Amino acid sequence: MYKIVGILCILTGCVGVGRTRIRLEKERIRCLREWIYVIRRIQDEISYGKNTLPEICRILSDNKDIWYAPYFEGVYRQMMQGEGIGLKEAWSGQMKACLLNLPLQEEERDIIMKLPVYLGLQEETRQAVNFDQSVELLKRKCRQAEEAYENKSKMIHSVSILAGVLLSILLL
Repeated sequence: MYKIVGILCILTGCVGVGRTRIRLEKERIRCLREWIYVIRRIQDEISYGKNTLPEICRILSDNKDIWYAPYFEGVYRQMMQGEGIGLKEAWSGQMKACLLNLPLQEEERDIIMKLPVYLGLQEETRQAVNFDQSVELLKRKCRQAEEAYENKSKMIHSVSILAGVLLSILLL
């Protein structure tokens, strides 16, 4: 009786670990889509709204239900303080905190962290081209993750079950 309960606990634990890994991959795809939206929104606000970056950060922070709103509000506050913290410093501090718990790869984090470099350019068209490059890189990463998701989830699920069976045999 105890062996059967032990086997079930081991299998349940291994399957749970596999499902967690699959959920993280799905969360990564969702985060990439949201960052693509955010970058496009910043680009549109610069091109069509003719807003400054502090104003754009305030606009992005207005919707309190979105997970990234507090971070953009932090960038807005730091840039508007009397000390006059620069864009790169404010962005770096807030986005490091924002990206800390997101399941993104290092290359994807680098793309997001380098966005203020493009905002420092004087010409609006050069800013737009550089933002387009960032969006295209994130879109490519998102497409690759979406294409691999189905096979990856099946593989992770199978491996987690097999690991549970192997651990059950070895331990009991």
